[in-house]
Amino acid sequence: MGKQVLKNWNPKRIMRFLKKNGFVELKKEKGDHHCLWNAETKAYTEVDHGRDAFTQREMMGFVSQSGISEKDWLKEKKIK
Repeated sequence: MGKQVLKNWNPKRIMRFLKKNGFVELKKEKGDHHCLWNAETKAYTEVDHGRDAFTQREMMGFVSQSGISEKDWLKEKKIK
């Protein structure tokens, strides 16, 4: 069995995952960007809703910025 790769998440799925993990939306920036903040971990990230999906490299940026382990991201079930 191959290694699971974190990629091809759409913005809606990322937002749901982050909110489920303690992030709240601060404000909507101009355009398609949404700002999220986790007060407990002091983590901040922005999600671009103008995208269909994010690459593996971009997803690793979300992992780093959120402070949530890649393992937890990979465990997340696909939202239908």
